[in-house]
Amino acid sequence: MTKAQSTVMHVVDKNGNGKIDAEDFGLTRENLEGAGETVKGVAIAAGHGLKAGSAAMGKAFVEARLELDLKTLKPVFPDTLPFSINDPHAEAAQPSILSIVARDKKRSESEVCRGAVGYYQSAKGYELLNLYEDYVSQSALAFYPAATKGIFLADPYQVGVYIALDEYFDFIRKALVNELEVVAQDLGAKHVRISFKEDKKSLVAQQVQTKAKTKLESMSAEHSASVDEFSSVEIAADVKFSGHDSPVAPPLVYFKNESDIVKLVRMRTSDGSNKIESKTYRFQCNRLFGAKEDDSAQISAILNGIKCTGSASFSQNIQRESRTILEYSIEF
Repeated sequence: MTKAQSTVMHVVDKNGNGKIDAEDFGLTRENLEGAGETVKGVAIAAGHGLKAGSAAMGKAFVEARLELDLKTLKPVFPDTLPFSINDPHAEAAQPSILSIVARDKKRSESEVCRGAVGYYQSAKGYELLNLYEDYVSQSALAFYPAATKGIFLADPYQVGVYIALDEYFDFIRKALVNELEVVAQDLGAKHVRISFKEDKKSLVAQQVQTKAKTKLESMSAEHSASVDEFSSVEIAADVKFSGHDSPVAPPLVYFKNESDIVKLVRMRTSDGSNKIESKTYRFQCNRLFGAKEDDSAQISAILNGIKCTGSASFSQNIQRESRTILEYSIEF
């Protein structure tokens, strides 16, 4: 052993046994066993911490995923529907347009959609309510002609009644005519004539203005010759009754807010001796159709947003009804 080695041995060899071992560093069996337990305890505690942290992270992830699903899938449940047939204020909350759809796989498998009866769909800044086909038969809503997949518009006069988009304008027209026929019959009329008169002067004017750019000299002649030619008249009903002198007030749905018809009923059912014998009434069709400007704009935007094939037809019908007058001639 060199002198340097002897010096190191003297300094390090704490127990004087002539060798460098664990005891020289204070590492006895008892200390090592104690240290092992301490390390083991720290490891167990760390393990519990990791498990708790992992569980918390997993829970947070699940909650975040569910929240995201709620925002993207937008499920609707029976108690969150925007209207109720038994609600006295349902008319104000009734959506002007909704859709009947089949259940899709993604929503059927989603936990957040469990128990849902439909979902919302964003379209041009509006929210379209989609109801599942297997739910509508259980609801209090009525669909014409049938509760099948498709787009439906609300009947503006009957809460909870929806009409297929393709049938809407014909349905309302027929309903208006039928109610006016019943009014005539119940009031004891002998003859009633109901017509739809479409005024196409605005269309003619547009055509004239277009042609005037190239044929200015013929503008005046074309205008005078086209106004009558482009007017159309549809006789919806021409009915003769035997007539009677025991008029009764008919139930009104589509004309309940029309002061002219309400007044007609009052004049015929009053006790006065000088009763009305005949009169002709004219009503603007777009007003009778309940086609409020805001609702029509919303419906058009939604139809365009979902790329519905009936969008153009709806807009054309709205324009047509704005040019059409319902004429009601009644004789007693």
